[in-house]
Amino acid sequence: MDWLLDRLLPDPDFRTRYTRRVDASPEAVWRALLGVRADDLPLTGVLMRIRTGGRRRPASGSFVANAAVPELGRTEGREIVLGRVARFWKPRPVPGPPATATADGFAAFSEPGWAKAALAFQIIPADGRTLLVADTRVTATDPRSRRIFSLYWSLIRLGGAGLIRVELLAAVARIAERG
Repeated sequence: MDWLLDRLLPDPDFRTRYTRRVDASPEAVWRALLGVRADDLPLTGVLMRIRTGGRRRPASGSFVANAAVPELGRTEGREIVLGRVARFWKPRPVPGPPATATADGFAAFSEPGWAKAALAFQIIPADGRTLLVADTRVTATDPRSRRIFSLYWSLIRLGGAGLIRVELLAAVARIAERG
């Protein structure tokens, strides 16, 4: 398939991909994805409070719409991509230049000293069910940043970030299957 994420980060340095089969139509899964709330994600809330040292509480309302990460693109009913440029490895991540909050600015950015991270939620019809995918990709803008980010990635990949993806996919499945 032609995915927006493939255009934004085609050859990532780091990647995780979580999937969940959902017993619901792609339309129901899309609605559930856009409707899942921070309240539906208790573990995510705890992990985010730990990461931010309690400085930030999850916003009420739609988790995707209120994410602290800009939306870089959307194909209605099929894919949504959130992403940002930052120095994620800092105790308080340093956001990249404002121009990187758009798809074009994000894709074109190459200044050394940063990492570009994107998370796509993709919906794939599969034999009367739906495959929901959370695909995370990161590209560092230079070798030094790649080495530094690698250490950070090894800490968060299976722990916090992985648990957040699993909880989110489970919540979306639960909501869509109830619907």
